[in-house]
Amino acid sequence: MDVLTDVLNSLHIQGALYFEVEAGQPWVLVNPPMNSIGSYMLPDVEHVIPFHIMLSGEGWAKSVSDSSPPVKLETGDVVMFPMGTSHSLTSNIDSWEGQPVDTSFYQQTAAKKQPFTAVKLGEDGTRSYLVCGYIGFNAKPLNTVLNTLPNMLVVKDHINTDGLMKQLLLSTLQEMRKSNERAKSIVTKLTELIFTLALRQHMESHSDLDKQSWLSAIQDPCIGKALVLIHQAPFNKWTLAALANKCAMSRSSLAKRFNLYVGQAPMQYINSWRMHLASRLLTDGMSILQVTEHVGYSSESAFQKSFKRYVGCTAGEWRTKYNKAS
Repeated sequence: MDVLTDVLNSLHIQGALYFEVEAGQPWVLVNPPMNSIGSYMLPDVEHVIPFHIMLSGEGWAKSVSDSSPPVKLETGDVVMFPMGTSHSLTSNIDSWEGQPVDTSFYQQTAAKKQPFTAVKLGEDGTRSYLVCGYIGFNAKPLNTVLNTLPNMLVVKDHINTDGLMKQLLLSTLQEMRKSNERAKSIVTKLTELIFTLALRQHMESHSDLDKQSWLSAIQDPCIGKALVLIHQAPFNKWTLAALANKCAMSRSSLAKRFNLYVGQAPMQYINSWRMHLASRLLTDGMSILQVTEHVGYSSESAFQKSFKRYVGCTAGEWRTKYNKAS
């Protein structure tokens, strides 16, 4: 059981790859926050993450809302902004001033039938080529992955070191230029792969991950095992004692260590994950009664009470809003 893959699969990730950018030095690209343009790019999701792939050339990137220093981008690098914050890319680390792109441009771009738009910016200096895209998913009720990520996530040499990724990206760009429906499904698959591999590389290359981090938790031998057990059988009648016994730990040790890494008590995490899975089933069209039985509740009223406590709305309200068949 790969816990990270299990969580990512449950998010129903969607992808949009809209811009192929040719930038001539000096150039500055100022991007608005996703709460102002995300609904244009991916209207059916709650949370949108912008990302940029440096196909060739170099530049610098920083999050406007973050005091962290800028990061250099080189050929093959991918930069993501998981919180959807406003951010800038530039060819010169000492030059960040630029006019943000008007939101109407994104609205018009998203309304086109073509799955991409070619953009030129900057002057006549050395060229850099980027692909700019968007990752979308419904983050509620469990923001497990999202909450563990920084404002800006850079994966070095991501495209160059992964032959499959590079080939998929080139194939996607070729399909996009044909402006056909097939390109949209390829874009979604490519985006899922980019997001998954970026998270894995981030996880593997950061041995000093924050201790209160879900990505750290799945690497810990004890808590990682507990998470595997939970995700293998989420609707099992777990108790703290049963989970601790499977992990060869005392109840108090498991509870303390689990809370340190995950930020939740084990039983709270289990209930949150169950409600997350329940929300996915409702989104996919299952009735409330069917979901109640599937997740192991003895009555619909008990399920409804738990669902509202963890998700923030009733199961009926969620189903009405997100049911694909509606």
